[in-house]
Amino acid sequence: MELTPRLKTIGDSIEKCDVIADVGSDHAYLPIYLINNGKADKVIATDINVGPAEISRKRIKRFRLEDRIEVRVGDGLKVLDNDEADVIIIAGMGGLLIQSILSESLEVAKSADKIILQPMRDSRLLIKWLLDNSFSILEGKIVKEKDKYYEVIWCCYDEKSRNDVNEINEVYYYNNTFLLHEYIDKKIVQYTRIIEQMKASNIVDGEARMKECIKELNDYKEAKKWLSLNVER
Repeated sequence: MELTPRLKTIGDSIEKCDVIADVGSDHAYLPIYLINNGKADKVIATDINVGPAEISRKRIKRFRLEDRIEVRVGDGLKVLDNDEADVIIIAGMGGLLIQSILSESLEVAKSADKIILQPMRDSRLLIKWLLDNSFSILEGKIVKEKDKYYEVIWCCYDEKSRNDVNEINEVYYYNNTFLLHEYIDKKIVQYTRIIEQMKASNIVDGEARMKECIKELNDYKEAKKWLSLNVER
């Protein structure tokens, strides 16, 4: 089964373990790939909606993997017990939604050996939350898929308090060369445009979102500054 570059990056990064949980599994493409490539003895594929879960079950049955992949219907990590999954994957959601999923089941998140996150937006806000809640950022990558860029974040809970932006920049960016420069430049242009549009349209009740966008823009500018001093193109 062929995966998109972002999902393949996630799948190929995982070392063999007992149980992987894929939250918001998107029709079980990744769980099937994980089992077929010997990444886990068991995968738990979750979805908040019954319809996609049923599609996942049918696809799993087609691959005759019902004994290796379990589909659960429920909200985020609430369908998992503490210490049940060695690796937790949450991909293809907004960063603030991922943050909410983790915070609502924090003990489950803490119990995993590794968590792999792929936020579609608000990644810097998610990373800040992870640092504020004593999660260590193990690695970060930028994946280009056609003309779009995706961030993948590997992290785990380690009880240490941290808030040094230079530390996180070093861990998160060091191995990403030209593609990262390209990605950050695009993000700066994107958030600058969003802020200008919001100012021009006088959106009602948009103050909170405006603050989020300004924070994102400033974070990317800081990252660009750090990158120019520490990582060559």
